[in-house]
Amino acid sequence: MKETAPLKIYNEFHGDIQAIFRSRLLTQILLVLGDGTKPLSVLRDVTGSSSQALIPKIRQLEALHYVESVRGDYALTPMGRLVEPEIGRLAALMGVFQRHREFWVEHEIEGIPPGSLIEIAHLYNAEVIRDVEEDIFAVYATFLSILKKASWIHGVSSVMSPVHANVITEAILDGKEVELIVSQELAPRLIDEQYSALRRAVNGHTNFRIYISSEPIRLGMTVTDAYLSLGLYKYDTNSYDAATDFVSTDTAAVAWGERLFKRYKSTARILQVSPE
Repeated sequence: MKETAPLKIYNEFHGDIQAIFRSRLLTQILLVLGDGTKPLSVLRDVTGSSSQALIPKIRQLEALHYVESVRGDYALTPMGRLVEPEIGRLAALMGVFQRHREFWVEHEIEGIPPGSLIEIAHLYNAEVIRDVEEDIFAVYATFLSILKKASWIHGVSSVMSPVHANVITEAILDGKEVELIVSQELAPRLIDEQYSALRRAVNGHTNFRIYISSEPIRLGMTVTDAYLSLGLYKYDTNSYDAATDFVSTDTAAVAWGERLFKRYKSTARILQVSPE
């Protein structure tokens, strides 16, 4: 079996690669110095280790030319500044998987477009909301709260219910800027009578626009000025999980959601609705 390039490189240099990840202190030193030059005292405080434990590790990183001494303090070398962000990204990615492992295992993460999927580490500070027997409307109540607090609303979805459409309509009538991007499969359903209020909002309010995505949508997402709400399909099914939501107020997560919205919008077309 032919080795892939990364596997071949790993097999050749696995000793140096493993050394970084096998040692907590080596990894911590690199990540701490990613924020800039630090004295030994800061490295001691952050790692919770003694000088006697740290200095041999620093010497090891100096031998690898990842760390250098700068006027008595320590800093990353140009090589170290290339290596450290990759370690940081891996740590962040594995962290978001570990913190919310059940959510990611249960859901179809491939529904998130590749460009956004590689950035899901930005979702670390999120909370999983589930409908449970003690609170069967937890997801809906959270969605309602998010829209009420929003100054503007951007949505991307392949699913919609009359209940959610009514909440969105109320936000539009309240004067909030609302833009929705829907899948090609969902768009024809919006002519149903149950969505008549939403259609009237399209024709009667300049603060509301609906777009049809030119690419498949396999998620439901709402982004506001302060919130991200993300829903996915259940793994290995064709069923959207309306009873589970991934919610965050973290600025990095909100920015992630807005980038994803703009990605869909860049190739979407406006939905033209005939007046009733």
